[in-house]
Amino acid sequence: MSSPVFAAKTEVKFWTINLSPQYKDYFEKKIIQYEQLNPTIKINWQDINFSAINQQLRYKISAGNSPDLVNLSPQLMLPLLNDNLLFPISDFNFNYSKQYFTKLWQSGSYQNKIYAFPWYFSSKVLAYNKEILKLAGIKKENLQTKADFYQAAAQITNRTKLAAFMPQINLAAEFREAGINLFKSENGELKAAFNTERAVEIIKKYQVMAEQGIIPKDSLNYSFNVALERYLDNDLAFLITSPQFLTQITADSNYMAEMTDLTALPVGKGKILNGALMNLVIPKTAKNKKEAASFAVFITSAHLQTEFSQLTGVLPSTRESLTEGFLAAEIETNDSLKLQAQKLIADQLIYASDLTLLHPQAEQLTKILTEEFSRAFAGKISARQALNNMEKGWNNILNN
Repeated sequence: MSSPVFAAKTEVKFWTINLSPQYKDYFEKKIIQYEQLNPTIKINWQDINFSAINQQLRYKISAGNSPDLVNLSPQLMLPLLNDNLLFPISDFNFNYSKQYFTKLWQSGSYQNKIYAFPWYFSSKVLAYNKEILKLAGIKKENLQTKADFYQAAAQITNRTKLAAFMPQINLAAEFREAGINLFKSENGELKAAFNTERAVEIIKKYQVMAEQGIIPKDSLNYSFNVALERYLDNDLAFLITSPQFLTQITADSNYMAEMTDLTALPVGKGKILNGALMNLVIPKTAKNKKEAASFAVFITSAHLQTEFSQLTGVLPSTRESLTEGFLAAEIETNDSLKLQAQKLIADQLIYASDLTLLHPQAEQLTKILTEEFSRAFAGKISARQALNNMEKGWNNILNN
């Protein structure tokens, strides 16, 4: 009697970053669920360390043994995009975009094509010291817009002599948050578009705030950790922070935990909430692109993202997740600062975007912005001169 013939399964190699062993059970259960729904497909999951993933991915691609679906941030995507190593999912004859928040979907755009399924997102909220704000006569209702926030910050410093906040400045993101375009097309050439009066106002605002002590003059010299330390020491009224760092406030001091309240981070005229996005991408050399896309749609589906977000504390990229009672039960039963922050960010997801500059010369362009802004911040050149230098530097790079 002859043995039955079984069709070979299509193996989809799936890589994630730093999600095992903590979320091993979640992924194993979801993979079994997907394989039951798709019996001709086998998912081979491997979790890779953040620091090694690009090197390992390039090695696998050059060896002709590429994974089919890879978890990457926009920053990790950029060098691979520059080397034409990722597959544009917009080449599929299917409209994947409809389930995701628009700005998060567009974050995967590079040279007019889309390269990423947006997966999970994290952003920031505004933590504040209730006692300091009370002394300054500021209420939460006074912090609705960026203009409100800057006015409140000035009032705090005037009345308490304390620095109001310590910014971590990304000028390219700051411009886009204000509704300023970075690029324009002129006579068939790509040129800088940010040298506007609104951009002058942004740089002048930081110059004035530094001069008046509203923000520390050493703000450009230190990382977020220093801002956190100063907030914990009662030296700052506000802390612009991701939810995960709020647990440190709670752990550090019962007094600071009681004195801290949260509000949504005010968005600018561009109606954008900047944050960190994790994507799923398909390498150009992947053998099973359609199956990889199918699994990407499954793992980033609204129901699964709701579950993953509740498990991890990140935020979903799908619209429907917010209609599934996202975080509602947790907020009702647990008023921890971290959960409050998640809810505040969830309410702003319609504005969410990852403003990583996806451009072939992103590193050089960003360096010019940073250097010229640093000179202006230190009072060595005017805001207008800084922008003129930035524009000239960008145009030299863009058209050479």
